[in-house]
Formats: sequence, structure tokens, C-alpha cells
Amino acid sequence: MAQEILQTMGLRAFTPMVTACPGCGRTTSTFFQELASRIQGHVREQMPHWRAQYDGVENMTLAVMGCVVNGPGESKHANVGISLPGTGESPAAPVFVDGKKTVTLRGDNIAAEFQAIVDDYVATRYTRKAG
Repeated sequence: MAQEILQTMGLRAFTPMVTACPGCGRTTSTFFQELASRIQGHVREQMPHWRAQYDGVENMTLAVMGCVVNGPGESKHANVGISLPGTGESPAAPVFVDGKKTVTLRGDNIAAEFQAIVDDYVATRYTRKAG
């Protein structure tokens, strides 16, 4: 959604946008903030390679949210989004790809699995440049 606003205003994106909630009383864990930071770092690291290989990847939007209150909605509006469990919520993290729930991640490998989903999204959704 933010990328659409930039485009409407005639502004260019140079890197995918990662949206993360700031945290609140519903979350006692900082895991979602750590995941957001990790994903943002991964995007920053991969962007030179992605930009050289794929057209339009800089317009991708990602969401890393900390609970079920706003998480699913924000995640649905991003190209790839995850809604992590907040305080008292079941330990499950639904992942949305282009507005549709595709999988629910559980366990100790949520960060690595979500990163793999982002990488797969780039490889399958963006047109590979010729040459």
C-alpha cells in the first residue's frame, strides 16, 4: 500500500519496504522486532543481486507484525507478510502472500522459513532480466 502511494505521488522506490508494528502491551516478546530487523538486513544485503536480476523488485512490500490484532490485516496488504503470536496467543504465525494465507509457521525456525518465503517470492514473482 505504501508503495502504491509513492507511485501515485510520482516517487520512485529504491528498496522493498518492510513494515513492522512498534510493539505494545499485547506483545511481551521482541521476536517480531528481531525478525523485522533480520528481514530488513536480508533485503538490504540481497537488493544489489535482486536489482541486477529482477525487474521491479524494489516495489515489493513486506510486513512483520507482532500479534493478531492488526497483524493479519497489515500482512494481507503486503506482498509477503507474517503475523507473529502476541501474548497469550497460540504459537502460530500465519504467512500471507499477495493477500492470501499460504502457510502457518510454528517452531524454532520461523525466521529462516519466512526468509525463504521472501526469497522464493522474489524468484517466482518478478521477471528475470534478460542477459
